[in-house]
Amino acid sequence: MKHEPFQSVFRPDFEVVEERQGKVHLYPHTEQLPLLWRALNLEFYGALPDRIARTDKRGNGFHKNLLKHAGMAFCGIFNCARPDGLLLHSMPDADLVTRLVVVQQVTKATAHGVRHRFKFYGGAAFQPEVRLAGRPLVFSQHVIERFSARVPNQAGSHLAMLLLTFFGSPIIALPVGPSLSFILPYQDSILAFPFVLEDGEIVITTCLTIHEMNSLERQLPPLVFNVHYGTAFAVPRIRHWFPVQQVINLYAIWERKIPPPSSVRALPPGLRWHQAAHLLQDVETAKGHGAGTTFSFFDHVPGPYAVEYAPRGPEPHLDERKICRELYPQRDWDKIFDLRDEYILNFENKETRAA
Repeated sequence: MKHEPFQSVFRPDFEVVEERQGKVHLYPHTEQLPLLWRALNLEFYGALPDRIARTDKRGNGFHKNLLKHAGMAFCGIFNCARPDGLLLHSMPDADLVTRLVVVQQVTKATAHGVRHRFKFYGGAAFQPEVRLAGRPLVFSQHVIERFSARVPNQAGSHLAMLLLTFFGSPIIALPVGPSLSFILPYQDSILAFPFVLEDGEIVITTCLTIHEMNSLERQLPPLVFNVHYGTAFAVPRIRHWFPVQQVINLYAIWERKIPPPSSVRALPPGLRWHQAAHLLQDVETAKGHGAGTTFSFFDHVPGPYAVEYAPRGPEPHLDERKICRELYPQRDWDKIFDLRDEYILNFENKETRAA
């Protein structure tokens, strides 16, 4: 049974243990989640400037944005490869206030191989169920192994980087070879994640970098998938981005064969979390953020992906159908998009071609 010393000054001499339920392994143990979460919260909030730490649902967009980037730095940089194997993430709650969450990895041996699911614990009042277009998201052992081997990352950080990639990027599905894959931007390159539907769950089967993608087919309008909280999902009509342009950008990267970075950028020597926490406001101010910054769920779909927009311009609200009608008025875009949206909600395991 897996057990590791917990790395926290707020709970010394404590071991994180694995929970076993037959063929299902859960790490960390469910009963330990509240204790671990409380200790890690003390570390996270204790280093933050008071004005950021006290941000709640009444906070403005700028301070909610600062708290988001604080969570990303604490989880994705300073705690992306913990010696105790704990996986941390940060997510916005219903009020767009970022919460620190402990990720519980649920591993199960099945007839199709080892499968991994992830549960999220952010305290008694925040334990979001994250889905993709209405379906649970599952990762095969193969995708975790291939992501770790093919995508440069700090030793032990591959799971944190995998979740950051899926929960912090626009997701488009395009044909790679004979089947569909989720195509996600990664640094200046792209990654492809082939998937299948098994028992109502979306199972990611492997990870391909630009070197393993022998073909990529453009598809318009693209199949767009949103990560979200809970079981209810409707394809959004108004978005923060234009997926057709994203397809053009992704395809251009594939044509140019831009590889992922060959190494991981290291932290400056000696930099600690409490020092970085006090630099956050200066960094975001340099990007143009401040009074008037807006902060929203991506595509206004409540989920783990939130975006911020500086006050120099309005928050974008793009209608795919309207834009396509203006560009190509001879086509029945309402019918085309209705078919596209129906497929996203009710797709089966079969190859999909452009409308």
